[in-house]
Amino acid sequence: MTGPTATAQAEQSHYVLGETLRPLLTNAMGSAVEIFDTKGPADAGPPPHTHAWEEIYVVLAGELDVTVAGKTTRLKPGGFAHVPANTPHGYRNITDAHFLTIVTKGNAAKFFKQVSSEVEMNPPDIAGVLRVGASHGITFLT
Repeated sequence: MTGPTATAQAEQSHYVLGETLRPLLTNAMGSAVEIFDTKGPADAGPPPHTHAWEEIYVVLAGELDVTVAGKTTRLKPGGFAHVPANTPHGYRNITDAHFLTIVTKGNAAKFFKQVSSEVEMNPPDIAGVLRVGASHGITFLT
């Protein structure tokens, strides 16, 4: 049995908190993991939060500071960070950044799709992001 394949334009991108996340693989495609091609400018990124799924960031270009359980690490191309489930975390792009966001089965794709379609992002409606996040099991710690 073969799994799904996709091309660069196969899925619609989502604009969330200054970044563009393009789904490459999602739970809806039958996968237990989700992979997003993530790009954003300097100073973009989510505030500290928790959720019940694991997350991995793999930097392809640029730099970002990732904070996991209170410890911040600067990642450069080739660097990665693992976030265990239910662990406080967040990141901030230091430069324009391009990275993969990989998550275990959860609600990431559903959250990104809903928040990008229902919540104003210029400027971001933080109350709307918090509301949608809560409906997908995401707790923002701000």
